[in-house]
This record gives sequence, structure tokens and C-alpha cells, in this order.
Amino acid sequence: MTENIHRGEFLAQSQALQNLNVLAIQAVREVYQRGVAVGVFRAGIDPIDLHMSISALSFFDTANRHTFASIFKQAAAVPATVAELQAELAKLRK
Repeated sequence: MTENIHRGEFLAQSQALQNLNVLAIQAVREVYQRGVAVGVFRAGIDPIDLHMSISALSFFDTANRHTFASIFKQAAAVPATVAELQAELAKLRK
């Protein structure tokens, strides 16, 4: 989050970190393509968009659990909310 405050300035200077991100996208792409091939995932999803969605849904609850619950009077980790998030993720499937 601090790196975002600095507009990615330091990340842009690190080839090692950029290479790690390429490997992460390659891994997502490979899993996604295997899933499309066997009919588990629908075709036409960009691997970077998929990675961003997975990251956002995974990180949001941890990073914002208490503030979200305080502002909206709804805990993000309650079973009904988790079920709703799972339903949204299922839309990525075929």
C-alpha cells in the first residue's frame, strides 16, 4: 500500500520484483488454460484480470475487515457474505 502512495516508483526500479509478477501471471494463465481445456472455466478471461480479482477478493477481507464492518454494520466474514462472494467467484466459471 505504501508503494502505491509512491506511485510504484520503487517497484519500477526492481527488475527482480517485476520478474516475480511475470511468473505469477504465467502460473495463473497455465491453471486457467487447463481449466478452459477441461470445461471448468469459461474462455475469454484475461489472466491479469483474473489475478487482480483473486487478489482483491483475497486481500479485501483482511485489509478492511474492521473498517468495513464498522462503516456498514456488516462483517465481511459472516457465512452469508462469504456465500455471496463465492457466488460472484462462481460466475468466472463456465
